[in-house]
Amino acid sequence: MNTLRRQFIKLGLVLFGVLLLLIVLSSSLAKAAEPVPLEMPVSINALMVTLIDHAAHHIWDYGTMERDIAEEEWRIVEYYAIQLAAAGPAITLGGSGDMDAAWSASPQWIEHARNMSSIAQQAIVAAQDHDKAALRTLGNDLTDSCDACHATFKPELPTEGLVHDPDYDLLYHVFDNWH
Repeated sequence: MNTLRRQFIKLGLVLFGVLLLLIVLSSSLAKAAEPVPLEMPVSINALMVTLIDHAAHHIWDYGTMERDIAEEEWRIVEYYAIQLAAAGPAITLGGSGDMDAAWSASPQWIEHARNMSSIAQQAIVAAQDHDKAALRTLGNDLTDSCDACHATFKPELPTEGLVHDPDYDLLYHVFDNWH
């Protein structure tokens, strides 16, 4: 009976050790599975010039064209409206610029980003529906949204030496050929 009792105690200790090992391993695995936050590798200013301003020009420019918009051009508008819609959440992540952490922490900044993204989502629908009147209105709404954000957060332009360069986009070369 004494031997049986010792065996039972040994078995209990082994099982307790295995349980502790499983707890430690599961804790380690849970920590390893936690996602590492992805940081924006560029400044919000860089995103504004190379992504947001660039994409917004397609909504503004096509919305104000005097002629009809061709089928392939509606796809271009939709393409850039998608980029602009995605850029709203992207600029809420902050970035590498001096003011980026403060801007992205501001509820007002988040609201401006959300508004820009919402207008862009509506521009996607306008492009899909080939609705030039809606696109023109949304372009005006986008201008108002951008102006309001800039008045609050960035009244001085340009910064970081970044300016919009229309020469890198085929759209502007296409516009040049229609004059």
